[in-house]
Amino acid sequence: MNAARHVLTLARFGCKVAARQPRTQLHRLQSTYVKPASGVNPAYDEAVKIIDAYAAKKAAEAKAAATELAQAQGSGSATDEQISALKKKWFDLAVEAEINDPEVLWSAKQGEYDLTRPVFLHLREQAWRGRPLEILMQRLLQMFVLPDLLDPRDVGTPSAQLNIALSANPQDVLEPGSLIDPSEAREQPEIELVKFHEDSRLHTLVMVDLDEPLETQQTFREQFHWVVANLPFSKSQSKANIAEGLTLLPYVPPHPARGTPNHRYAFVLFEQGENGSNRLESVEVSRDSVLRTFAAQHDLRPAGISFFRASWNESVDNVYRDVLHQTPPNYGVAPTPRSDIGPDGRKINVYENY
Repeated sequence: MNAARHVLTLARFGCKVAARQPRTQLHRLQSTYVKPASGVNPAYDEAVKIIDAYAAKKAAEAKAAATELAQAQGSGSATDEQISALKKKWFDLAVEAEINDPEVLWSAKQGEYDLTRPVFLHLREQAWRGRPLEILMQRLLQMFVLPDLLDPRDVGTPSAQLNIALSANPQDVLEPGSLIDPSEAREQPEIELVKFHEDSRLHTLVMVDLDEPLETQQTFREQFHWVVANLPFSKSQSKANIAEGLTLLPYVPPHPARGTPNHRYAFVLFEQGENGSNRLESVEVSRDSVLRTFAAQHDLRPAGISFFRASWNESVDNVYRDVLHQTPPNYGVAPTPRSDIGPDGRKINVYENY
C-alpha cells in the first residue's frame, strides 16, 4: 500500500516545490485538481487500481460502522464510552477510505480543507501538530507568556489551533509572537479556532495585556482588553461570530504606553464547563482581573492560545485620547541625579584643597 502511494505521489508531484505553510480555507473552494491521464504511466495506473480497491473496502467498513453507531445511539442503552468508541471507529475508517486519494492529498497541499470530511480534519490536525504547534509552544515559553499568564501545566498541549488575523489584513494569520504596529489592531481582530472534534462547544475569549505598568509598585500587571463568553466552535464553525456571544468587556485596542518595553497581548480561548455546554450568564469581570483567578472561578479550561507584541508609537496616543479619554502617559526614564554636578551645571570639585 505504501509503495503504491509513493509511486502515485511521485507521478503527480514529480517536480520540486518550495515548502510553505498551508493556509486554512474555511469553505471548500471548487477544486482545480486535474486528474492525470490514464494509459501514460503503467506504474501509476496500477497504483490507482490498488488505492481504489483499498478505498472501496474501507468505505464499506466505514458505512457499516456508521450503521452500528446509529443503532447504538438509537437504542438508548449504550454507554457514553461505547458511543465514543464507535464514533472513533467510524472516524478512523472514514479517514482510511480517503487518505490516499490523490485529489484529497493535492487539496491539503494547497491548504484547502473541507473540515466536514473526516480525512481533511485528520490532515489539518496533522499539519498543525507539526511545526506550527512547535513554534507556538517555543515562543510562549521563550517570551514568558507561560508562566506569566497561566500555569504551563494547566495549558499543556493546546487542543485547538487559535489564529489571529488583523482587520487591516484579514487574509493573513499572525505568527505567534509577531511584533506589530499598534495601529494595525485599532479594530478588533478576527478570531479563528480550528477544533478537531465534531460537536459544537461554548468558549470564552479573553485578550490580556501582560505588561501594563503598575506605577505604585514599580512593576507590571495584567489588564483585560476583551472578554466574550458563549462563543460556539466546532469542526464546521471555526470563525468567531462575536455577535453570537456574550460580550463581558468590549474590545479596547492595544495602547502600550510611551517609555515601556514591548507589550505582550495574549489571546486565550477557554472551553466552558461541562464539556462546553455550560453557559455563562451575569458574569462580572473588570479590566484589572487576573486571568488565572477568572478561569478558576468560572470553570474555564484553555483550548487555544496565541499572542502578538506591540510597542509605543504616535498612534497609541490617539487611543488614549479618543478611546480611553485619558492624557497619554509617559514612562520615559527620568535622568539620574548626579552628585558631582552643582545647581549651576558645573562639575563640583571633589578635591578639598584644589
